[in-house]
This record gives sequence, C-alpha cells and structure tokens, in this order.
Amino acid sequence: MNLFSTLYRFRLMAIVTLVLFSVLHAAPIAIMPLGDSITFGATLSALEDDPELEGRTGGYRKHLWYMLQNAKIEADFVGTESAGYNIEPPIDPDNEGHPGWTAADIAGWTYSILSTNPPDVILLHIGTNDNSTSVSGVNAILDQIDRYETESGKKIKIYIALIIDRRTHDPIYHDFNKNLMQLVGTRIRLGDNLTLVDMHGRAALQPATDYADEIHPNDAGYYKMAQVWFSALTGPETPGLYAYPYVIADAVYVDENSLLVDYGTNSVQFDVEVPDEGITF
Repeated sequence: MNLFSTLYRFRLMAIVTLVLFSVLHAAPIAIMPLGDSITFGATLSALEDDPELEGRTGGYRKHLWYMLQNAKIEADFVGTESAGYNIEPPIDPDNEGHPGWTAADIAGWTYSILSTNPPDVILLHIGTNDNSTSVSGVNAILDQIDRYETESGKKIKIYIALIIDRRTHDPIYHDFNKNLMQLVGTRIRLGDNLTLVDMHGRAALQPATDYADEIHPNDAGYYKMAQVWFSALTGPETPGLYAYPYVIADAVYVDENSLLVDYGTNSVQFDVEVPDEGITF
C-alpha cells in the first residue's frame, strides 16, 4: 500500500508580498532597533578615539536596511540616536542603540523613547552589559512597553533576541538566554505580542572570523545578525510583512508542476498533499 494513498489533495492560496510594501500600507513600517553598542554599532571608547566614527558605523542596521530595500519593503528606522549617516549607499541612521547601557538603563528611558518615536516594531537585543543571569531589566523594559501601549492605544510588535555570546564563550550569557526564554514564554502566555529570536544560535558567530573585539561583531558578524533579523521580520509573525509564502505542509508535499504565479493579485497558487494526521487546522 502506498504510504501516501490516504493523503488528500486540495488547493491552497498563499499571499506573497514580494511586490512593493507600500501597496499594502499607507506609510512605511516604523522599526526601532533598541539596545546597546551592538545595536548602535560602536563602543563609547571607539567613539571617543574617533569622533567621525559615528557617521560611519551601522552595525547590523546597515545590512538590515539594504536587505529591506532589496526586498522592496518600505521601512523607517526610528529612534533618538543617529549613527551611519555617512554610509554609502545611504541608510536610515535612526536607532535606539546606547553604548554601555544595561537593560535596566534602557528600561528607565523606554516610555520616553516610545513617546518620542512611536514604532510599529521593536528589535530588542539587550543584556550584554548586564554581566548577570538575571533578566529583571528586560522584564522592566517589557513592562514599560506594556504601559506605553495601554496609555497610547498603540500596539507594538516586539522581536526580542537571545543575545550573542562573547568571542570567548561566557556561561553567564548562556544562563541569561535560558532565563530570557522562560520570561518571554511566560509573557506570551499572558498576552504579550512577543517573538523570541534565536540570535545566538542562528547567527552562529564564529570567534575567529566574526568579532571585532571580545564583545562586538565585525562587519561579517553584523551581516549574520542582520540576516536573522530580516528572517524574523519577513516571517509569519509580522502581519502584512511576509517576504515569502508560508504553507502548512512541508515542501516535499508541494506539487511543483502545479505552481501558478499571478502578479496581478500578488499571489501564488499550488497543489499540496496534506496527511490525515500531524497537521492542525
């Protein structure tokens, strides 16, 4: 008996937004890169040694900006800080990266930051400077975001990253990320609009090739971080910002010969086999 004889065939429609994002949205999506020097792209000491560095540093933000532009996604980076304004080709230099800041430092300013530059999406990578396994500072940041949402009526999608390791492995970071996973899971169950991004595992920075110093990535490392952020942003957790079609069946069940792309409706149609068990509708 054929293993797949009990599979049913039906037609699925997957909406694809590889076309201009502006077709679906009246305004660009406001993205706030939020964190410390890894978000800003440079350390305080480096900025003091080279005052012009601020204009040239983009960190992962530079590469993410290019990825969004190449995907025809209209984005607006927002924040009270500016770094990378002299980069060519130009990027949007706005951000909320604060060199040397801990999660508690960020929490103290979160409400004010959001009130000044309201984002649709937050990319949060914070905890490197905490030197602790405690995620209380991150919890405080999320509390302040909740407070802002309640008082303003604006909803924000938050992507929160498991932080990257040091070039020389530090077990504190491992335990911090473990506690962060538990925190995010709890808050999601309570209704927070959070998505946990495995920056540590998926970026997989290599000590010999991806670091500029003990803590900060070099350009190759920042490129890897940008890839992870881009994948998260264009995934199914961001309504209206899918860059690729997502289906409920594995690719092995898709009939490639049935593929039909309709550029007029920005959709792709195909046949897919779905097992009797293993998929929940």
